Amino acid sequence: GAVQTVAEGAAVGEREPERTDFRKLLKGFVSLSRSSSSITLRPGSCRLFNECPLASPPSLRPADKVLKELIEPYELRVAKLREFLLDVKPSLHYDIVPLLDPYGPSITDPELQCIVVSEETRKGGEAVNKKRLENGLSELALYEILLVKDPYHSENEEEKISSSSLRQRLLGTLLQPPRKDPALPSRPYVIGLTGGTGSGKTSIAKYLEHLGAFLIDADKLGHAVYIPGGPAYEQVVEKFGPEILNEDGTINRKVLGAKVFGNQERLKCLTDIVWPEIAQMVKKKIGEADSLGKAVCVLDAAVLLEAGWKDMVHEVWTAVIPEEEVEKAWALLQERMSQDQSQPA
Repeated sequence: GAVQTVAEGAAVGEREPERTDFRKLLKGFVSLSRSSSSITLRPGSCRLFNECPLASPPSLRPADKVLKELIEPYELRVAKLREFLLDVKPSLHYDIVPLLDPYGPSITDPELQCIVVSEETRKGGEAVNKKRLENGLSELALYEILLVKDPYHSENEEEKISSSSLRQRLLGTLLQPPRKDPALPSRPYVIGLTGGTGSGKTSIAKYLEHLGAFLIDADKLGHAVYIPGGPAYEQVVEKFGPEILNEDGTINRKVLGAKVFGNQERLKCLTDIVWPEIAQMVKKKIGEADSLGKAVCVLDAAVLLEAGWKDMVHEVWTAVIPEEEVEKAWALLQERMSQDQSQPA
């Protein structure tokens, strides 16, 4: 008998397959939903047979996936997959192997007889068979499953049941409960805001400030620690020498940056001096927010996690943006700058 899995875009229990004796069944990519205990299977989903199916999850986060940052670690997805298979049929024999390329064992294993596809991934199955023939192996039978429409999908989501849609629904939600640290005062409630260049972090911070939150800009504090008389000034000059100083005695950030760029030991030496001093300034700012009666405080810090400052906040918010969107934005900015430079004065 066949066992039906609950899968991405898969029709569940609609019909029994033909009783073909596939002693080994190849499944393509496997990943798991973060928001539930069910699993999603790609490129299609599979009907696991009694004999010896082979499930192959990707070992890395695919670069072309929507919100790949929210895809759970490989080891966790494998653990959930094993738990799911045990619940479905404890006697089922299976292998889970990581895929380091688009094909995996599908084009090299002579014992495989079938591959499960969907309407949208059928071409992938055909590509597998083409590779198998090139390798002197027999073609795999393509078992095509139906796709299930998601009645709750939004305008920006896929029509089918999709892990990409589930990840989009995670935006704006907490992946972990707020920290309950007795060392943290209940007021003000501190949100740590971080994210990469161009992610929109600063815009989010300004919006929260507009709503009434007290904003702490860690970048501005970082500049303040370097000024003469600042908490890190003497230590930095002593460690990196007077050659980093301008004529007026201020630290030349470009010269200092050149000294630590590409040198992890020097960079760590600098951050070991600067980050603790910035943290002390942040704590003073949080106290200032409390004295002003602010209920919410936002710490805008690109290095929030690297610097170990998450212990000072109740929640961590991360702004993410696809790399290709950043590249498009930079290209557009450079184009506009070129146009401005070409304009007559």
